[in-house]
Amino acid sequence: MVKDEEKRKTTFHRISKKWRESVDKVKEYEVVEGEEKISEEFIPFGIDYQEYQEAEKLKQRLLKKYKGKTLEDVIEGKELNTKEGVCYYIENQDRLSLKIINPEHARKKILSDLKLIYGIGEVTERILKEEGCKTIEDLTEHPRFGSQAIEFLKILDKCDTCQIVDWIAHWFPKSHPLILYSSSFHNKGDLIIFDIETMGLFTRPIILFGVARISGDQILINQYLLRNIKEEPAALKGFLSHISEDSVFITFNGRTFDIPYVRQRLAYYRMKGDLERPHFDILHFSRRAWREKVPNCRLNTLEKYLLGIARKDDVPSALVPDFYETYMRSKNVGPLIPIIEHNKQDLVTVAIIFSRLHEEWR
Repeated sequence: MVKDEEKRKTTFHRISKKWRESVDKVKEYEVVEGEEKISEEFIPFGIDYQEYQEAEKLKQRLLKKYKGKTLEDVIEGKELNTKEGVCYYIENQDRLSLKIINPEHARKKILSDLKLIYGIGEVTERILKEEGCKTIEDLTEHPRFGSQAIEFLKILDKCDTCQIVDWIAHWFPKSHPLILYSSSFHNKGDLIIFDIETMGLFTRPIILFGVARISGDQILINQYLLRNIKEEPAALKGFLSHISEDSVFITFNGRTFDIPYVRQRLAYYRMKGDLERPHFDILHFSRRAWREKVPNCRLNTLEKYLLGIARKDDVPSALVPDFYETYMRSKNVGPLIPIIEHNKQDLVTVAIIFSRLHEEWR
């Protein structure tokens, strides 16, 4: 066992080293300090011209308003010391009542769908229910379906969410309500809602980590901000400190973007972090629930149409790198403010939409 563990560590370090060497061949960023001078306008994909112009006006107002002020002057927080260095830590809380389907109700809903058993389609399910087999529990003595029914019940009784989700996803789309129901088997306090802000696409630094937890009727928000790029390892460490063996991830497009991005940054710094946790990406559920009711299923669109929230002085996600680079060049903290607020509101919105989905499919 000891030799196997040493072998795994050696393999991990070798892979991380090769990854780091390949990435280091490309300069991650280069910020030229001083006043920002842009000769040509470059509008990122997904941003229309009016939205870009409004963001530029906001940036100029912030640069003027916060000129000469420090981060500590405008954003209440503290310097966080970790084994990987320091970063800026911001803590907030707000009222939020998270509504989740009762675990027993979720269990009954899952067990009532006989199509989770191999060989049972809609027709067979209807026949079985007419014969008195209303749930998967009723199938345990069935000569054909009994063994699979017993196997699934063992998984369900263990409340092994990963296995439950894998089983359901084998028969239904990943957006199916039964998958969302399985999130009910966890305590609210185990839910880790998180969102990151980055300097661009993969291989660029993560400049802000946002993590939210539910405690009673409060949502506790923790943010780890890079005052300069060298603070990224410390911010990664701060993010990882929230993850335990009971943690469950709640994200919006986190399976495709946030989790792979964090993994890549951990590998870049040769840091370890176990991100293999049950994960409920509400983007997929939202599309299933509301795609016919809203123009699109972007987070800010859902926020506007479902929650009636209209953000003021918000920076679009695509322009976060531009705002952060402006901060780095000018040493003016103004452009950081909407990035921090944008991230914080994203966390709150994800939590509310997660709750709304449980109400929608109750």
